[in-house]
Amino acid sequence: MTYKVPDHYSYKFKFNIDKLPAIQRDRLSFKLTVFGLIFGALFMLIGGFEIVSYFIAGTNPESYDFNLPEGVSAADIAVRRYTFDTFLLLFGMLIVGLSIMGIFRYKTVCFDGDTVKIVHKPLFGAEITETEALYNYIGVLLKIEYYQLGMINRNRYIIELYHKEKNKRVPLYISTSGEDIRQIWEQYAEKLKMPALFMTDHGLVSRNHKELNRTLKDMSKRWHLNTLFKEEEHVPSSVKYIVKPSKVILMERRLFFDIYTILAFFGVVLLGGVAVYAGINYDIVMSYIGTLWFIIGLLVCFLVVAVSLVMIFSKDVLIISKEDVVLGHNISYLRLDVEFMQKGDIEAVDIGHNPLTDRYYLSIISHNKHMVFGKNMPIHDLRWIRGLVIREIVK
Repeated sequence: MTYKVPDHYSYKFKFNIDKLPAIQRDRLSFKLTVFGLIFGALFMLIGGFEIVSYFIAGTNPESYDFNLPEGVSAADIAVRRYTFDTFLLLFGMLIVGLSIMGIFRYKTVCFDGDTVKIVHKPLFGAEITETEALYNYIGVLLKIEYYQLGMINRNRYIIELYHKEKNKRVPLYISTSGEDIRQIWEQYAEKLKMPALFMTDHGLVSRNHKELNRTLKDMSKRWHLNTLFKEEEHVPSSVKYIVKPSKVILMERRLFFDIYTILAFFGVVLLGGVAVYAGINYDIVMSYIGTLWFIIGLLVCFLVVAVSLVMIFSKDVLIISKEDVVLGHNISYLRLDVEFMQKGDIEAVDIGHNPLTDRYYLSIISHNKHMVFGKNMPIHDLRWIRGLVIREIVK
């Protein structure tokens, strides 16, 4: 097939295959579509109203008063006003357009236990139908996709029936919460009696569904896990490795920059500069927007700058003690958040791939929890860390 469609549209999806035949539609959520239409229409209304009202009022400063400083007429800032209003109008049209696309684009999946039927409904053109026997699918894949909503980074956890052809892949479960994701993955693999798949730095890894609930300690001898760590290898330059009598500590030694941190850096420079300029020239700025909007604007700038600084300077620390593994999210020595996982509960330590930034991360997985460390580290450093973590867990 030559046509291209997104892998999946949904951000919240569950395909119930307990009762067959089963039918489920994968599309953008109704709530997200409604919010998009409302906010897009609001931006269009504001931008359109300002453009129309300016031309109706004309350029006579006496006929259109929007609190200009003394000696400045409406004509003096017409280009700047019109440009900003046009941006609001076009931005609103873009949001509305994407929301409408979410209404008309979707795919319907039908499964009777032996055959999968997928009906793609594109934005334009006729529906496209794919039919495939279940035995032509490779297995049940668990993957994590990163997406950005404004300044907020989120994960999208996806379980899918995996096929070599992208158009034939079937969503089974999609969520922005990783809670119990491995357990759900195991349940689908067991119900379908298919291998469980996971994408790592070495490619696609397959595990028999009957072995999924066994821990690393249970499988360490069978898989020869101790050989993954080589004592003679040097500690990577990106890792701070500290050995204490009761624990091992791994820390990110330096900051790493990806698309998110670069955007955050520009956010600090741009909005920080705007806030400083507004503070120095507050009398001029307030004459345009008033005191209330001046204060609201400063608060928004400072909030975005604070969040951006957290994104730029945050570092992760991984602590492996005798009983558990602790993942801390730090800014310098200030710990913002902590996650815990018992050693005896850990079922896998893998290296996952982030296709958006083309970087890798260390994934520590138990039956109902998932921790991620070193999201921006080089792949060869993560392999060293993976071997060390597995050795500390199974020894």
